[in-house]
Amino acid sequence: MKYNNLLLLFALSLFFNQKTKAQSNTAIDSIQFKNVVEEMPSFTIFGDNYIISGTTLGETPNSNNSDAKMQIGFKQRVTNATLPWNTFLFFTYKQKAFWDIYKKSLPFRETNYNPGLAVIKPFFKNGKLNELMMLQYEHESNGRDLEFSRSWNFLSLYYMRYLSNNFTGGIKAWVPIGDKPDNNDITDYRGFGNIDLAYKLNENLILESDFRKAFSFDWKGSLMLGVNYKISKKNNQYIYLQYYLGYSEDLINYNQDTHKLRIGIAFKDLLFKFKQQ
Repeated sequence: MKYNNLLLLFALSLFFNQKTKAQSNTAIDSIQFKNVVEEMPSFTIFGDNYIISGTTLGETPNSNNSDAKMQIGFKQRVTNATLPWNTFLFFTYKQKAFWDIYKKSLPFRETNYNPGLAVIKPFFKNGKLNELMMLQYEHESNGRDLEFSRSWNFLSLYYMRYLSNNFTGGIKAWVPIGDKPDNNDITDYRGFGNIDLAYKLNENLILESDFRKAFSFDWKGSLMLGVNYKISKKNNQYIYLQYYLGYSEDLINYNQDTHKLRIGIAFKDLLFKFKQQ
């Protein structure tokens, strides 16, 4: 794609700019974060884990336009050793499934697998974690063959920053690697990056958004909005309402428009999500 080189240069410049900035951090910051990494479990969730169900907006609900959506994810710290530039290595995995629970045989319509290898770099301000960067090699596929096969490999760079104690923003850019013969035009619908925002209104309510826009003058891209209400102060369980509008919600129908509203239960990945006060 003609935008690949531009995005790659942007991602690399952002990475090396933050790398230079990191040289001003104190040794205490590096040791502090290393202690946090070593003290947390080596195996933790990665991204929100949820099961939600709903239907297509603007249509009468039926078994063909209603479903359940599931997402699970985890990350495994590969080593406790600190890598060059005070980075840490993780294996990551996400899996997203679309389940036709309202049909007679309850079939899974589509499942998408997303393993990756990530290098994570923290940045500090006034002795506290303020920013986070993750450089990742990712694969995504639906595990099917012939005309139903969808897969691609890509290099991604994610940058997260605390905008306030309760407000977090992130930007992710990716560049496809290698051939993807079954879905060569996936970036025409998914674009080359996304922006996500999370705001903690109070201890029980979290609002989130995720926006992607393809390099075109039409509406190709997607918008996902989430409302999370905590069920119990002692547990990491939320009632989760998700609104999705746009393309590429799943791989098999990456070039088809989706307009869904679903609700269910989520277990949230809150590690480094909001600034500790």
